[in-house]
Amino acid sequence: MRLHNSFRSVALFLGAALVTNSLHATFSARGSDSTINVVKALVEEFQKKSGVAIQVEGGGSGAGAKAAISGEVQLAFLSRALDEKEKAGGLIGTPYAVDAVAVVVNNDNPVSNLTLAELKDYFTGTTAAWPDGKPVVLYNRNADSGTREIFQDKVLGKGVPFAASAAIKHDGVLLSAVARIPSSLAYDGIGHVDPKIVKVIAVNGVGPTPAAIRAASYPLTRTPTFAAKGDSSAEVKAFIDFVLSPEGQEIVVKNGLLGLK
Repeated sequence: MRLHNSFRSVALFLGAALVTNSLHATFSARGSDSTINVVKALVEEFQKKSGVAIQVEGGGSGAGAKAAISGEVQLAFLSRALDEKEKAGGLIGTPYAVDAVAVVVNNDNPVSNLTLAELKDYFTGTTAAWPDGKPVVLYNRNADSGTREIFQDKVLGKGVPFAASAAIKHDGVLLSAVARIPSSLAYDGIGHVDPKIVKVIAVNGVGPTPAAIRAASYPLTRTPTFAAKGDSSAEVKAFIDFVLSPEGQEIVVKNGLLGLK
């Protein structure tokens, strides 16, 4: 999937659509639950301009990639970069934002920083209590979650199992669960976190500020990516061009992610 002058490309492509109706088609996209809100916002604006109907559903980054490889969907949206297996399956990725995984606790929790080693001990069950002696209540993500994959790789390490006590929670309920349980500990995409509901803590002494995420000094950074198998359809190419245009990048930022520049 070749990147080029995206703003000019979108203008030419959508202009042609007005004459030929060539973009009046439908395609489906599947992927990350933690970035689905920004994808839906991008799709809504693109549909207004092009007339292309895009069906969007979540299920996780891994599930989206598998569906794109099998041909079940034409576009996957991941909260991370493609892995080697997905590339070998024929997927070609286009990064469209910069993001990070936030570590969150209840607002009443006095802890404001954890090291990667401390996080690993908590999420593997090696350490089961907070410094005040209260038992840690862990919340995890589903196995197809790109957010979980980033946390697995950068905190636990490949192949290291999460504690059996880490309950799986989806985006719709994870933050509300942390807000209700004073001794809870969880992680989520930074763009999905509401600091009024939960407390975002630093990792290795660095908070997930925009500057720290861009510089990758915050340890849990990631790159949200669109991916398609082989040569994309005209509609998919036009949508990705729109996302990379100044207007699309503005929508990305408004919905909690950092733009590419």
